[in-house]
Amino acid sequence: MVDEAFIAAAHALADQHQAELQQALSGAIAQVGPVGAIGVCEASAPALAEALSVESGVQVGRIAKRHRNPDNGVPAELAALYDDLERQPMADGAPRFVSAVVADRQVVLRAIPMKDQPCALCHGKDIAPEVTAAIAAAYPQDRATGFAAGDLRGAFLISQPLP
Repeated sequence: MVDEAFIAAAHALADQHQAELQQALSGAIAQVGPVGAIGVCEASAPALAEALSVESGVQVGRIAKRHRNPDNGVPAELAALYDDLERQPMADGAPRFVSAVVADRQVVLRAIPMKDQPCALCHGKDIAPEVTAAIAAAYPQDRATGFAAGDLRGAFLISQPLP
């Protein structure tokens, strides 16, 4: 069973990751537009996850079935948990989470539901052609487009060894 204190910490880390990434992306979109913001996301998302991991002492990241970066795919041992989130990404108006002990680790997956803006600029169904071209250049194996608001875009993955 996953420790309640760890679940609370996982939510705080997911909130921080989401807020800081959205702030960086919103600023980049305002300054250089969606095409320029792709590079900011490409650099900022993994750097932010690494910084939060070092700061907190737990592993922080993001995973998705329809990923932009293949390094962020759903590991086989987490597929059932991810599928559970995919069936219902929201609960009572908030991103839903699932937790479990997997391979001697406490794991929390928290849904990242697709937001209309700014996410739809690069992950939605109606993406500008120049943005589509920039995504294809940066991420040749991209699978992270065609989402509608409320779809499961991915999940925050927060984990640590069992105490």
